[in-house]
This record gives sequence, C-alpha cells and structure tokens, in this order.
Amino acid sequence: MQQMTKRERLLAALHGQPVDRLPWSPLIDDYYISSLRDAGRKDAEIITVMREIGNDILERHVACVDQHMENVDVRYSSNENDTVRWAHYTTPVGNLSCEWKFSGHTWALSEHLIKTVEDMKTYQYIAEHTTFTPSFQQFIDRDAYIGDDGIPTASGPMSPILELLQMLAGIEPTVFLMMDYPDEMEELLHAMHERNLRHYRVLAESPALAVFDYEDTSTTFMNRSMLTDWSIPAFNEYADIIKGAGKIFITHMCGSLSGFAEEIGKGRQDGVDSVCPPDTGDLCPWDARAAWGKKIIIGGICPPDLAGLGVRQVLQIVYDIIMKMPTLEGFILCTGDATPYGTPMNNMKAITRLVETLGPRSLTRDVDISLLDEIAADFA
Repeated sequence: MQQMTKRERLLAALHGQPVDRLPWSPLIDDYYISSLRDAGRKDAEIITVMREIGNDILERHVACVDQHMENVDVRYSSNENDTVRWAHYTTPVGNLSCEWKFSGHTWALSEHLIKTVEDMKTYQYIAEHTTFTPSFQQFIDRDAYIGDDGIPTASGPMSPILELLQMLAGIEPTVFLMMDYPDEMEELLHAMHERNLRHYRVLAESPALAVFDYEDTSTTFMNRSMLTDWSIPAFNEYADIIKGAGKIFITHMCGSLSGFAEEIGKGRQDGVDSVCPPDTGDLCPWDARAAWGKKIIIGGICPPDLAGLGVRQVLQIVYDIIMKMPTLEGFILCTGDATPYGTPMNNMKAITRLVETLGPRSLTRDVDISLLDEIAADFA
C-alpha cells in the first residue's frame, strides 16, 4: 500500500478501512501542555507539540458551536490567588452556584451546581432555555491549520445521567434525588436530553468529520440500570443524528468498562475512545475487540504508564498491544484518556519512531523485539 498522509490514515482507521501502518494518536490537551509551559516552554501549543512528537493528530474539543442561554445570567469569580473559582447562575426561577479548586495541576469540582430538588427545577429551566448556533469558521480554520497532519474533532454533550453524576450533582446526590423525586428527575433528564438533541443537530450540519461524545462511562460510579435505561438510549439518539449526516460518532469511555462490555457493544456508536487497561481502567484493547467486533477502538495505553515508565517499558507496552490484538483494523493506538501532566516527551517520540520504523509490519506483527532496544537506546 502507498504511504498515507496522517489525515488519510486516521480517516481510514475511523471508517474501519485498510491503513498503511498502525495509527498513533495520543490524547493531548491543556493538561499535558500546561506541564510544558510550567517547565519553561511558554509558547507550547497543542498542534505544535503534536507535530514535534510526530504522531497522527486527532485533536479534541475543537469548537464549532456557540451556546446561548435565554434569561440566564452567568457570572464567574475567583479568589485572590486564582486557586478557587465560582460560577453563579441567576434565572427567573432560582439561582445556582458551583465551585472549583485547583489541585494536582488541574481543576476539580468542589461544590456541585445541583444540591436540592429546587436546584433541579432551576437547572431544568436553564436546559429548556438553552439553544445553539453554528460557529463553523473557527473549526474550518483549525482544520486548515492541521492540514495533512490529521483531523480536528468536535465534542458533543454527554448523556444527561452522566452529566448529573460527574458534573452537576455528584454520585450520591444524584442517586438520592432519583429515589426521592423520580418524577422531577425524569422531567429534568428529558429537558437535558432535548437540549442535547438541539446541540447535536447543529453538529450534524458542521464541517466536523467525527464527533466525540465524552461519556466517561465507568462501573466505578454508575450502575447497569443507569447505563441501559438512561445513558445508552440517549447516546443512541445522538449517534443516529451524527451518523445520519454521514459523520463518525465515537463515545469516549475512559473508565472501567469490562462489567459493561456487552451493553456498550450493543450501542449504535461507531466506536469507543480512550479504552483504558489496568490499573486506571480495566479493559485491554484486545478484550475490547473480542467484545465489540468491528467497532472502532481508540486507546490501549494506560496514561500513568506513559508518564511514569521508561522508554523501553513504554515500547514494550506498544509491542504487546501489536502482538495481542486479534486484528489492528479499525484500531488507533492512543492513551486511555488525557496524556498526564509531566509525561516525558521522549516516551511519545519513541512510540512514533517505532510505528514509523515498522510501517506496514506494525499490522502484520513482523516485529523483531530487538528493535525496541535500539529505539530505547536512541532516546536514552
């Protein structure tokens, strides 16, 4: 097969078509980029850094839709050191607030937006009064900037139950509110789902070739009925909208998935992103392939391993993936979620060297393990 551009390779892999070598696309966002800036690289930028690594660029979260909330005033504030931030929502039916704290080189929610049944009704008002409009030019400009080095991708909203569990209320409050106020919860989930459908209909008209729904699904914080009664039915409808427009629809599921593997495999998404092995997740990519057949699989490398191991150990992980996958068709080697803060760039550059040196042999398992030692020595 003739050598592909990185863009051609990723698009072929996302469609389950033949590729010239194993695609390699770590999930790089501001979490990793911030570590480079803190180390003195003040001009570090996502695409520039990925070009330096040499990977196939699959950029996440490229904006192409604007959100509008009618009769909702949103104001942000922070403490003097900017280590705590607040968001305040004022509406005709009530007010909401949430808090974030900076810890471990990232921001984490320390106070959720929804705490009571009255908060649920206020957020329902916000959902019902939220609309979306195209903002496609910035996506087109980003696509042109990436060029043949890869593709930008658009992000769609997660299913309402996942948004409640992760972002709006938290695990225990969501469960208690579902038990104590089932009718109000059903109304809220319906309003949020209808809001999401409005968002996805705009994405369907966008120039994005692939849309990622960041579900973050995991058996560690949701039960099976939440998945089958609320999450899968919601993202199946999102999948129908995006796929109906001729685009690829991928669900980002970076948690522990083995207990949900059968149910996830029945979803109408084209594939699953950030499949993560132990110890952060619990599903190896070859087990995901066995469970999900021809679905696109993106992932395979546990992020802490990429950050904490040496070059030779990281290359061994990639070698094991190549050798254990029953087929590499429709597979993109990636981190099982965001590349961690402080990951040595040489670990990622070495993976690029390996897949480029192997070329088509990465697909046929014609790999001399001594090559791993040679590459590791170059990056010592």
